[in-house]
Amino acid sequence: MPKRNLRVLKWIGTFPAIASCTACNREFKVPLEALKRVADAQQNLTLQFERHQCKENETDSSVD
Repeated sequence: MPKRNLRVLKWIGTFPAIASCTACNREFKVPLEALKRVADAQQNLTLQFERHQCKENETDSSVD
């Protein structure tokens, strides 16, 4: 499996709103309450990314 990285797919102004894993394409979404500060939004995406387990050809892009 390729090296995994977090890639931001959608920005709301300066806030990262949606990101995905470059290895398995799983999407991560920032909850509305974390969109009050850029640092909170970044931290939330990073935490979701670090906690997930890559699966080959993952089709479910929902967030746990």
